[in-house]
Amino acid sequence: MQRPAFAIFAQQYLKALLSDYGNVYLNEPIPRDPKLRIYKHPSRSNWGTEYLSALTAQLAHVMIASEVIGEAELVDVLFEPKVEKSRTSLGLLGELVGSPCIIEILRHAPNEWDLRTCIRHWLAWNAEAAGSIIPCDENSVHTDEQENDQLEDVDKMLLIITPSITPQHLQGFGAKASVINIPGVYSFPPAWCTTIIVTSELNLDASTLWLRILGRGRTQRAAIMELLALDVEHPHRTAVGQQLRQWHRLLLLGQMGKECKRLMQTLEDF
Repeated sequence: MQRPAFAIFAQQYLKALLSDYGNVYLNEPIPRDPKLRIYKHPSRSNWGTEYLSALTAQLAHVMIASEVIGEAELVDVLFEPKVEKSRTSLGLLGELVGSPCIIEILRHAPNEWDLRTCIRHWLAWNAEAAGSIIPCDENSVHTDEQENDQLEDVDKMLLIITPSITPQHLQGFGAKASVINIPGVYSFPPAWCTTIIVTSELNLDASTLWLRILGRGRTQRAAIMELLALDVEHPHRTAVGQQLRQWHRLLLLGQMGKECKRLMQTLEDF
């Protein structure tokens, strides 16, 4: 199924912005290792299966699976920063991607399922990094010492960018205003390593420009006009302008509603 024009633009836009500061992966499968497809293994010995089989043998035929197998899922953007590179030109976005992170870009206000899906991707990524997913063709013994070594890696983050969100959903997931004290930036409880950016609530200044371009409606159109006003020598103006022109071409191929027509009028200036 063909992806929406905005999803394609958002991915290519972030790749253009971030590629000089680290490794950018689009539509990255999670788990990343193709051998890892088992998400749960109730018992590494077969004792539990044999015990339950013996108990139920006289009652009925019981099928007991020792493994639960799951398919890999694709995440929009996975970014691994180069710690030696300064990201100050990216403003708030540069601050938020200082650690390896999954970046999920939503076009509409998320419901509970959307947020749970984003969290599920992050959990699977961390489970893989911690050695908690057992390879399908496991031939070697996986020791606790190996798990402890992997758990000492840098925290992996989840960044969700959305045009809006309801207070009920923020409250339901325990999200609160971030300690960086910027409107529109919310953090889940620390154990979840998740930040939500609500583009419509961000301050209208240069530090938030690169995030507001991923917004919607008036917020996004205003950000695009700010980009047009930047000096042509600005380090990101040319690359971002190319992505906006490509998005304009994609939109020409589809049906346009009222909001899309207004966006098209703004993009025509590029």
